[in-house]
Amino acid sequence: MKNLKQLLCLFILSVCAANLSAQEITVFPGMWGDKFYQDKEPLTWKEIDVIMKENQVCALHWQKSKKNMIGALIAGTANFGSAIWLLSNLDDNEPLTGPLIATAGTGIISSIFFHSAMKNKKMAILEYNDSLGKKTSLFLAPTSNENGIGLALKF
Repeated sequence: MKNLKQLLCLFILSVCAANLSAQEITVFPGMWGDKFYQDKEPLTWKEIDVIMKENQVCALHWQKSKKNMIGALIAGTANFGSAIWLLSNLDDNEPLTGPLIATAGTGIISSIFFHSAMKNKKMAILEYNDSLGKKTSLFLAPTSNENGIGLALKF
């Protein structure tokens, strides 16, 4: 009976310890943007935002990513407008120099902002994943020997 109680306590402790450990975040590109997963469970943007705010370095990269993405969207919208301007001048046989420069310039600016946003998002997720392993330098591991079954503190 005593061994059964020990085994039951060991099982409950191992289940609780397994649930307390944080999982890494994985990102996959989707049709409408990135899809975030944590241990096969999909995460929403709100959940990712809360997770990233837990770590100061992650939060810094995450905020930079969001600001750069807003800049990319603004420049992309300007690029769309200048492309329409270019096409309308092309149809009316008007000079194309101004619209062509505007289209190329806004496209380059949008690409720079987008690349920076993706880089900062990647850095935030990598920083979060790196911080998971640094929380503790010890853990409990189930063990057994001639004295019975128990938990060992491993460094």
